Amino acid sequence: MTRAPLRDRLARVGAAAVLAAVAAPAWASTAGAQDGGCEGVTVVVDSGRGEAAVGCAADPADGIEALTQAGFAVAEVSSFPGAVCRIDDYPEADCGPMPPADASWSYWYADAEGEWVYASGGAMTRDPDDGDVEGWVFGDGSAPPSLTPGEASGAADDGGEAAADDAAGTEGGGSLTWVLAALALAVIAGLVVWRLRRDRRA
Repeated sequence: MTRAPLRDRLARVGAAAVLAAVAAPAWASTAGAQDGGCEGVTVVVDSGRGEAAVGCAADPADGIEALTQAGFAVAEVSSFPGAVCRIDDYPEADCGPMPPADASWSYWYADAEGEWVYASGGAMTRDPDDGDVEGWVFGDGSAPPSLTPGEASGAADDGGEAAADDAAGTEGGGSLTWVLAALALAVIAGLVVWRLRRDRRA
């Protein structure tokens, strides 16, 4: 048997392996883009203990429902339904009476200019629409969330991930490309060695 068919076969295998290595991270990137984005209400929760968390609510009827739909665990004040006592089990407090004014959750929403506005009417009185941004902050109620409404929307567009997580995901995609390329080269090398040994035996 001549060497030309062997070269052709190896070239086809190599091309297929390279295409697989290129297509896999591209498919993963496309899938991630489709998974991202908030078509409903963006919800920010800022406990003051680190970076604010961002979630997305599909179709909430009020501010409390927006919180739960966005994936946050909510405990209301038993003596005052509609008032939030804890979000994601913070703070560790008795939810019977109203919490003190200087250590409680305050409720905010973004106005048409993209600025935070304190929601004095409470979460049960609002009916957020798609595209709205709402925020919750733990403290004395004097300061809005640490993220601006625009930053919160951007975080929701990324699937609720922080910029550092996005960078880590990008690096992971690059690592996947190198792993697939290495596997492709290993397959090609293995075929070459196998074929040479077979030709020698023949």
